Amino acid sequence: MKGKIRRYVLLRFRPDYVEQQAQLRQGECNQCGNCCEILFKCPFLVRGEDGAGVCSIYEDRPGQCAAFPVDEACLAEVDFDCTFEFSDPGDLLVTIEQAGEADNGTPELAPPSERLTQTRPITTLLFHHFINRLR
Repeated sequence: MKGKIRRYVLLRFRPDYVEQQAQLRQGECNQCGNCCEILFKCPFLVRGEDGAGVCSIYEDRPGQCAAFPVDEACLAEVDFDCTFEFSDPGDLLVTIEQAGEADNGTPELAPPSERLTQTRPITTLLFHHFINRLR
């Protein structure tokens, strides 16, 4: 529970720290679902037959979910099963430009600060989830 409260406080009151850590975060989600089962199982987590965890509201997930892992302390909460890691900016091998399209024509990702914003309140997401389950 301490980790969830810590992440909430960091996102609400230390956005500069969260942004700095997002710049240091390397890797991608391996869909283990461990972050969705800290303290309790998220109702939006769907497990596939292979055991992979998929977020059913990934595009509308709360900022706290999008920011995971905020830093090394978050990785410790999932026993370092997460494939993300944190490194110094000098350790980066490739620099990604944030404007326009890449050379191969694919759109560039939004800056981390834009990806960490919550699109809809969690209560609204839970309500829609509940209504969809009734159908």
